[in-house]
Amino acid sequence: MKLAVALLATLAILAGLAVMQRDRLRGFWHGAALRIQTLRDGLEVQRDVMITMPDGVRLASDIYLPRGAAKGVAALLIRLPYGKNGFEGALWWVRTFAAEGYGVVVQDLRGRYGSGGVFAPYAHGAEDGAATLDWIAAQPWSNGKVATAGCSALGEVQLIQAKTRNPHLSALIAEGAGGAIGDGGASRGYFGIYEGGIPNLAAAYGWFSAAGGKTADRMQPASIDPAQVIGALPSGTLVSRHREDPTDYEDFMARFEDPAYWRALGYLAADDQFAAPALHVNSWHDIALRGTFEAAALMRRNAVTEAARAHQHVLIGPGLHCNFAAPFLAGKVGDLAVRKGADLDYTALYRGWLDHWLRDGPMPDLAQYTYYMTGANRWQRSATWPPPDAEAQAWYLGGDGTLSRSRPAEGSATYRHNPADPVPSIGGPICCTGGLALRAGPLDQRPNDGRADLLAFRSPVLKAPLAIAGDIRAEIAFSSDAPDTDLVAILTDIAPDGAMVTIQQGALRLRYRKGFDAPAPLIAGETVSATVQFPPIAHEVARGHRIGLHLSSASFPRLERNLNGPGPNQLDTVPRVATNTVHFGAGRSVLVLPVQPENRAD
Repeated sequence: MKLAVALLATLAILAGLAVMQRDRLRGFWHGAALRIQTLRDGLEVQRDVMITMPDGVRLASDIYLPRGAAKGVAALLIRLPYGKNGFEGALWWVRTFAAEGYGVVVQDLRGRYGSGGVFAPYAHGAEDGAATLDWIAAQPWSNGKVATAGCSALGEVQLIQAKTRNPHLSALIAEGAGGAIGDGGASRGYFGIYEGGIPNLAAAYGWFSAAGGKTADRMQPASIDPAQVIGALPSGTLVSRHREDPTDYEDFMARFEDPAYWRALGYLAADDQFAAPALHVNSWHDIALRGTFEAAALMRRNAVTEAARAHQHVLIGPGLHCNFAAPFLAGKVGDLAVRKGADLDYTALYRGWLDHWLRDGPMPDLAQYTYYMTGANRWQRSATWPPPDAEAQAWYLGGDGTLSRSRPAEGSATYRHNPADPVPSIGGPICCTGGLALRAGPLDQRPNDGRADLLAFRSPVLKAPLAIAGDIRAEIAFSSDAPDTDLVAILTDIAPDGAMVTIQQGALRLRYRKGFDAPAPLIAGETVSATVQFPPIAHEVARGHRIGLHLSSASFPRLERNLNGPGPNQLDTVPRVATNTVHFGAGRSVLVLPVQPENRAD
């Protein structure tokens, strides 16, 4: 037995080393390609320029300039925690825009790779960003105008530093940046770690175990296979049990109810103000999609300049996290077909956006909201979100498994949620799992259909297309014999052949049914009203299809399992079976869809 355990440990370490070596090789090739381009395009490169922050910490930055640039150069700033020399998500901007006359500055965040200080996402992010903007504007080659760009962490830090209203920040291209939202948005997503108050476990463990090092000497990921540890308890100490150096994982898992903690880290708050225009780019199946819509609305609402008020543009495609072109190349995202050929050139749009705000070029033709309607496979535009013609349409859940426009008879359906055998995740908004093999996106849910711990509902065959565009919610009358449990709702598009591909999904930890600021335990047997909010979506269900809804209490390992105890869940080690009941009739348990009137189903 000891030999077997030692062998498994050795294999896990070797797997981790293989991942590390792969990442090193990938970074090497990206860096080599960039070095070739700098020679070809005649770029001047200044490496490891140490920019001093107000508290004396110095941040390592690489500067790429058009050769011979003396003055009047507009700049692009990319700040990241993944290593400025080899991360493709940063180097793409250098390759694409430095050759077109932009100065591009790529900087390691505080405490990461070449930079001094101690890292936490995103402590000091705002003031470090502002100080770097000031430094760029003071360079003899600069025209004083700087834009920021990048996806995921590279986008989140943009939104956080934008609230400093630095006068040199002229525009943002914030991709996949919804994780920047804090209590300035209803979702309270906090780094994309939370959905409905439930930790996104696979993403949280994966990211912090791989990229959570807090000082420059701790940049390597934990050398362990995440599949071997993701199911261990307690969930709140997974990283510290397998990584010897400290990370912020434990605090992030434990402090959802502590708004002061998140404000101190810089996450966007309701009273933050903004002065710069932004292009908010994301995909329907991103882990923090809802935060993108909330951040754009917050920045528009709290703008102190007309440019910021009028130009918070949202662009949403059909893909996954930081994966914008792939669906149009592959002709699908997950199990959902997408028309090949994007009809939208992201690079050209970015070029036009930057040229307008930094070089006085013409403004690109952008609506406030440009979004891809899956199912119909077309781009649409709107001045508002939801689109002004979307109307709330009620679909009632019935005890016989129906989903109908008519109110059902009184009744109920019960299932047992066993955390030791949770409903497994099939797709969904998944990213950053540190090597954990999980397919992301809209996938066929049939493997879970029929489980005893899941309630399934389906509509009649649609006689006309049903165009859903807006924010879905499920208002569920619910009772349990446990003091806490979760609700996971998955809306599906059911094809005539039986395939049931996800449209969108939402989740709620029931202790937060009255709001995130008012946690309250369930009382055994008492029926409560619980509203599950879904992220935004635009999807057309075809004539001849049905809509379906799965209700359960788990989606593991995407979401942390609720052990059904009184909490704190992240420190609990005792799974308890919960008997959960959904109640029907008298307007109870209803799915509310935002439907465009010309496509309303009867």
